[in-house]
Amino acid sequence: MTISVSYHFDDSVMLITGAGSGIGAALARHCAREGATVIAVDLRHDQLLRDLDVETRGRIRICQVNVSEEAAVVDLIDDIKGRYPRLDAAVLGAAIQIRTAIDKMNPAQWREVIDVNLNGVFYFMQGIIPLLKAQRSGAIVAFTSGLAMNGWPGASAYAASKAALIGMIKSAAHELKDYNVRANVLSPGLRATPIFMDVSTEEEQEFYRRTIGIGEPEGVVPTLLYLISTASANLTGAVIEHRISPKGEGLAFS
Repeated sequence: MTISVSYHFDDSVMLITGAGSGIGAALARHCAREGATVIAVDLRHDQLLRDLDVETRGRIRICQVNVSEEAAVVDLIDDIKGRYPRLDAAVLGAAIQIRTAIDKMNPAQWREVIDVNLNGVFYFMQGIIPLLKAQRSGAIVAFTSGLAMNGWPGASAYAASKAALIGMIKSAAHELKDYNVRANVLSPGLRATPIFMDVSTEEEQEFYRRTIGIGEPEGVVPTLLYLISTASANLTGAVIEHRISPKGEGLAFS
């Protein structure tokens, strides 16, 4: 059975990091089509901008920002505060994955992953939380991964960063609950995104196709729409695991 759900974001302002490709791009395109102004943060935006109509493209503000650079994030948040009357949601999905065994990983590689995946989320949260508190509304979503609990050869830095995000977001949820601001974590399942496809081997990809499956980025969008909309007004501090159905993800949305 297919359930049809509609989300409309007329006049809403959405901040999405990692918006240039994968899940972030899929969400940004959908929110813009439904009337939102989308602040799309990434270093490259090729996939996001592909085949967009003029109206949708006009609602997407491209911001080429390295989330691991604190000063650049501070400048962007200051600009957002001055340019927009409010911020309705922040989906903080920018991440990288470097596959290297622990005994072969140099400290610079470790720091790079932690700086993007964990510190980048911290910088944005530190910047937007005063705004969300003042307006007494808003939703924050960050991404964890099944590797946070299970690990994988060569994925120690990525897994560590994704595990740490859970504790940070849950703590933020406690701090923000009296301000009507929600903070949740989503584990999107294995997706055909650059962060997985670019570092995994053909053997690994085939293993997952035969077992749990590899879903498309668009399959995560309905869950994200729920988390950033008022439909999830009473949900905060949750870790939600998005499973991939072998028969397809079965949720039509508009």
